[in-house]
Amino acid sequence: MTPSIAFIGVGNMARAIFSGMLANGYPADSIIGTSRTAEKRTFYHEQYNMRMLADNASAVRDADVVVLCVKPAQMQAVLEGFADQVRDDQLFISVAAGVELASLAHWLKKPVAIVRSMPNTPSQVGAGITGLIANAHTTEAQKTWVTDLFAGIGESVWVENEAHMHTVTSLSGSAPAYFFRFLEAMVKNGQAQGLEEATCRKLASHAMLGAARMVTELDDPIEQLRHNITSPNGTTQQALMSFEAADIDKVVADAMTACVTRSQEMSKDFSAQKD
Repeated sequence: MTPSIAFIGVGNMARAIFSGMLANGYPADSIIGTSRTAEKRTFYHEQYNMRMLADNASAVRDADVVVLCVKPAQMQAVLEGFADQVRDDQLFISVAAGVELASLAHWLKKPVAIVRSMPNTPSQVGAGITGLIANAHTTEAQKTWVTDLFAGIGESVWVENEAHMHTVTSLSGSAPAYFFRFLEAMVKNGQAQGLEEATCRKLASHAMLGAARMVTELDDPIEQLRHNITSPNGTTQQALMSFEAADIDKVVADAMTACVTRSQEMSKDFSAQKD
């Protein structure tokens, strides 16, 4: 029997997930979404043929799996609003950054299976990577089901220590923005040298895409891939020497550390211990 799955909130990430599910053959009549906006409910029902509700509690009552796609600051109020509908046999999946498993369990008020996820925005085009961690009530079968769910929007990895979700955030959750910023700088410089913006964007973005594919599809160490295109006294070497002179390792480390620190602060801000 196909599990019924409810999406509490139908923003961009929820849409990416259930679009991937539908593309992989998941039946639309087993998917429920919630939105307080009538226009949005009508749009999603007509666009995806899925059931749309205004009431979160009704959606949770009818679901086997509940995907929590609300903002971190709203999570406590949303969960407490339907906690009396929660069943012991349900699986909850959160995509909210910074909200820890213990807080989710506290607000749900039942010892249920909970998975915390950290997807990233490339999930919108099926090229995402999601970090996952489960609480002790989650079975291996449920973890496998979650892995299959996120396969619809890309790849996923499981971690065992929740503290490592901060590192996941810095390595993948926030990382697309790093690459966008790097591309912005490349495009700007290409324009300064006389090329059209569209040409610069295509050249730089496809170079980045190709490099990422080489890292994911070839077995060579990343360092070796870099060496393979770095001829002595050549153009690539000169560019890399400039990066080294700017201490690129420190620049990246400082940025990722700042990301982790803010992730840790957010976890404290949204902790149930503050109740």
